[in-house]
Amino acid sequence: MSNYLDELAAFWDNFAEDYEAIQQESLFPIAEDLRDFLLEEKIIPCETFLDLAGGTGRYLATIQREVKEYHLLDISQKMLSIAAKKANGNVQLINQAQETFLSQHKQRYNVVFSAMNPALETKQDLLAVCQASKDWCLILRVVKDEDHLFSPYEGQQKELLLNERYKTFLTEWKIPYQTKRFVYTKKEEISRDFFQEYFEEEFSKVALAKIIEKNFANNEKATNRQFLDFELIYFHVPKTYNKNGF
Repeated sequence: MSNYLDELAAFWDNFAEDYEAIQQESLFPIAEDLRDFLLEEKIIPCETFLDLAGGTGRYLATIQREVKEYHLLDISQKMLSIAAKKANGNVQLINQAQETFLSQHKQRYNVVFSAMNPALETKQDLLAVCQASKDWCLILRVVKDEDHLFSPYEGQQKELLLNERYKTFLTEWKIPYQTKRFVYTKKEEISRDFFQEYFEEEFSKVALAKIIEKNFANNEKATNRQFLDFELIYFHVPKTYNKNGF
């Protein structure tokens, strides 16, 4: 790999255990809900399924039973080592950069799936994903991540807008697509001390004191409501490709 890819692999290797802990602590059953939706839409069961940037296998455990061959690709060997503990005998774990794999690997899959993929940003990235499929492409991202206490004081996350970019590309290519939202909410108690520590480097003492007064008044804790929306873009790829892609 290039120096850049080596550094990227090292970053995700170092983050792998923390990443898995975050996934395990999540209260949102997106993997189960996605599987149920794909079964309902008859997208699965299928013969071959490619999970791009599949990480530690968040979706592997729920979907692998519904496919004959499940290929999970990730640049991080440590991510794949964690995923291996969840894998059945029909799973192949592939340690390679996505761009390299898609440019060299000629197999086309019944379903190509990508969830929260950091290597899917440009039109060329999406084209390569489409060309790896012979039927369905599935792209899943968080498109809304807001709460009452923290979001009003934080900047907009650009990653939340990526699905709109993909839709623009698909429209330009005249590929019809559908979407499905998975909407979740939760609430938790946040302490005044935690909130103050979280923002103490972002605001002056005077400004932060006013924010805390507004949200906590004389209370030591406040209820924070979180709203998390996943959006699935799913579409059939064209049956044939021309020299420019479609």
